[in-house]
Amino acid sequence: MRKNIKKDMIKFYIEEVFIVLKTILDAGLNKIKKAVKDLPLEKKIEVLTMLEEELFATRFKSLLTEFRESAKKYPITIEEIAKEVEAIRQKRYESRN
Repeated sequence: MRKNIKKDMIKFYIEEVFIVLKTILDAGLNKIKKAVKDLPLEKKIEVLTMLEEELFATRFKSLLTEFRESAKKYPITIEEIAKEVEAIRQKRYESRN
């Protein structure tokens, strides 16, 4: 019985610590957002550029994952691709003449 009480108390304290940490992080994030909002346009663009560069790999991986999932959901053969490419080439050729 005492072991269960100790485990419950430890679990409670851990949950409380996480709540406090989340509150601190949220407050810090709000301060960052306000600081960026108060920046002049030139500095906002600098922050935006930095974030875009930092997050490029993550965004690229996410996009690649979407493409792969789409390819699995809607598979297409090389023959179908070649047929579509040829049809587009034909339309372009005809529109030039």
